[in-house]
Amino acid sequence: MRLKTVDNLTSFKIFSFLEKKELEFFQKYLFQRTYKKNQILFMEGDPRERFYFLVDGYVKLEKTNSEATLLYLDYVKSYDIFPIGGIFQDYFYHYSALALTDIIVYYIPTKIFEETIRSNKKLLFYIIKRMSKIMEHHENRLQMVTTNNVQERVERSIAYLIKYYGTQQENNIVIDIPMTLTEIAKLSGSSRETVSHVFKDLKKDKILSNESKNIMIYDPDYFFQKSL
Repeated sequence: MRLKTVDNLTSFKIFSFLEKKELEFFQKYLFQRTYKKNQILFMEGDPRERFYFLVDGYVKLEKTNSEATLLYLDYVKSYDIFPIGGIFQDYFYHYSALALTDIIVYYIPTKIFEETIRSNKKLLFYIIKRMSKIMEHHENRLQMVTTNNVQERVERSIAYLIKYYGTQQENNIVIDIPMTLTEIAKLSGSSRETVSHVFKDLKKDKILSNESKNIMIYDPDYFFQKSL
């Protein structure tokens, strides 16, 4: 469905500094679509035809090799854009995108989006800054798995989720990405059994709880001490 209004576009940082006339240009090429939980937006190797703007919900980006070993894992939250990796050069998606929840997205043909960025310094500068942030994001991810201590890897992974996806609720922090113990295991490079054991101890010490696949952090300072 073609986007009918530009009112919601300024909620995306990439559009927040554009004039109404510039926003109306994008409106001509933007479409809205909904996906149900677990629906696939695109698969690794598909033609890189669309650039997405996530309005509501969470998306998981994932890449595996032929042995089904996880090579890349990341999450996209509301009012973020994807896929930035490969912009201007890739003809195919180099990872897959899956709806972790029911989601609403806007999308624009990649060709239109890239041509517009090339001719608009404000948008190009934003993309450069965003790619720099992604590099910092991934450097922090690497720090999580550089220790042989599996408990520390799991706890660093939780600290990472708090930093990038946590939402303050009074004195607590909630991570409302639907994170199963299996997801945490993938993220931390640990086994599900190890994650289960670490979570059991953290819940016993009343540091966190995980119900309905959301993680509630009762003692954020415990994780803020983790180096990320």
